[in-house]
Parts: sequence; structure tokens; C-alpha cells
Amino acid sequence: MLQLTTSLLLALATKSRTGGVIVNEHTLTREQTRFHVEALSRWFDFIDLRELPKRVAHPSGRPFCLFTFDDGKRSNFTEAAPELEKRGVPAIFYLTTEYVTNGAALWFDRHRALLRALGYCPPGLELSALKQLPLRAITARLDRVCREHGWEMKDDSDDIRPMCWNEARSLRDRGFTIGAHGLTHAILPRELPARAIAEIEESFAQIRSEIGMNCRTFAFPNGNYNHQLARHALRCGADSLMTTDPTWVDRRTPFWRLPRVQLFGHFSRARIELKLALAVVPGALANPDGSSRASGFRNRSVYCLLPSQNVYPELNVRNS
Repeated sequence: MLQLTTSLLLALATKSRTGGVIVNEHTLTREQTRFHVEALSRWFDFIDLRELPKRVAHPSGRPFCLFTFDDGKRSNFTEAAPELEKRGVPAIFYLTTEYVTNGAALWFDRHRALLRALGYCPPGLELSALKQLPLRAITARLDRVCREHGWEMKDDSDDIRPMCWNEARSLRDRGFTIGAHGLTHAILPRELPARAIAEIEESFAQIRSEIGMNCRTFAFPNGNYNHQLARHALRCGADSLMTTDPTWVDRRTPFWRLPRVQLFGHFSRARIELKLALAVVPGALANPDGSSRASGFRNRSVYCLLPSQNVYPELNVRNS
């Protein structure tokens, strides 16, 4: 009954709305990747980032789905990418570039492993509290608790450690898109402006240096952004910026704050369908970035900003 209900809801959604969805994934096994592709292919056409402007400006036929993967985990290369390639499904892989370079665990993976080992959350390590802090303060808190308990991060599974630059180049060569996702996965609005700008700028520079490509897309870590950060990412050469505003993409959507709907490997078909159906309604889903924005930009007067226009009037910035 639940499956029938969610299928009916998504059927209504796909008939009532133009445009489509950008799906935000993190780590999937081959089996989970196959399952997500099969579940989504019933309702959506899979597209490449380069097709997005045309599909938004001139909707026709079925709605579209664009796959994105954040962080640059090695399982993206070993598990998800081979299955996507086998099925001819495009995707964008957003790399946290210093993580790809040095292989150290991202702070939230370290946090999750620490709490699992302790069996409880020490005061001050609540995830909601940590996400209000600059990365240096987050790291200091984690380091202190690790010292107090004599705990070290030992998990080096492919869902924790990053792909290497050679693997990222392989993804590029196989037709996938590589995007920037900051240097360290710091939540940029929590950083000092100069530090946040450096996170964006240096992330682009490392991808261009290591991959040998003109990186044109950026995903805000944790989905958090502001106008100043968006302007700087555009000046760095981006023509699409990804958030976690959980709603559909259509003609009214600015390309400098593209919404994405998060899915996870443990989701059932019914849960995938329900979440995508609810995402049709602005504000129906909470924004996982922790803000109160929850699709609120739908209520503002916006321009339809396509990369081919090469101009972003809302931000008063021209893409270089």
C-alpha cells in the first residue's frame, strides 16, 4: 500500500511540474547505485550537466534527473562510477580537494566514528553545535576528546578515505564531470571571509592543476552559502553552484543556487519516491544545511539564469 501511494504521488508530481531534480548522493555500493538508477529511471531521464540549461529552458517529455556525488570518497570510484558507466548514466563528482591530496578523514566521518566508539556524544560534540563553528574549532574539540579517551581514527574503508587524483582523472576520461567542493569541507559561512574565499579559490585551482580541466561547477559544503561566497565562486569560473535546498529545478531556478534532493543508500523505493514527490512543494522538506531557507527562494523574485547568459544580475557579478 505504501509503495502504491508513493508511486501515485510521484506520478502526480511528474505530470504537474516541468523541469526535474538534481539528486545529491554521497556513498553508494554497486547494488545501491543500481537500485537508485532503476528506481529513478521509471520517472526521469538522466542528463549530463551540459544538458541542464536546455532542459530547463525548453522542457519537453519526461522530467530530468542529474546525479551528483559529494566529497570524493574512493567508493565513488570503485562502486558507484562503474555501475553508472555500465548503465550510461552521467554524474558529477564534487571533490574536497585537500582531502583527495592528503587522504585524512573528513571531520564529520571522524566525528561519527568517535561517537560510535564511545557509545555516546560528549558535551560540545553535538553535530548541530559543531556545524555552527569554523573548522579549526571543530578540529580542536574533536582532538581534545580523542586525547581524553585515547582514541584514534582507524577506519580506512572506501566510504571513508578519498579517491586519489589518478582515479579522479580516470573519471574525467570516462566522461564524468569533476566539480569543486572546497578544500577541507569547512562550512564556509562559519569561516572568516578570507578563509572561506581561499577554500573556494584553492579548490578550483587544485582541480584545474591536477585534472587538467576547466572546472565550471561548485557545490557548497553542507549546502551553506551566502551571496558573497556565491559571487566569489562565479568569479573563479563556475557557471553552476549547488546547494541543498530540497526542491525541483525549473525555469525560475537561478543557476547560482541550484537545489538538490539528498538520497542515501539505505532508502527504499517508497522513500525515494516520497521524498522526490514532496520536493515538488517548496518548504515541504527541511533543508539539511540547517538553515531556515528550506526552499524559500521560490517566494522571491528571481531571474532564470542560464550559464549561456554569462551574467548573474541578482549578484551583480559577471562570470569570467
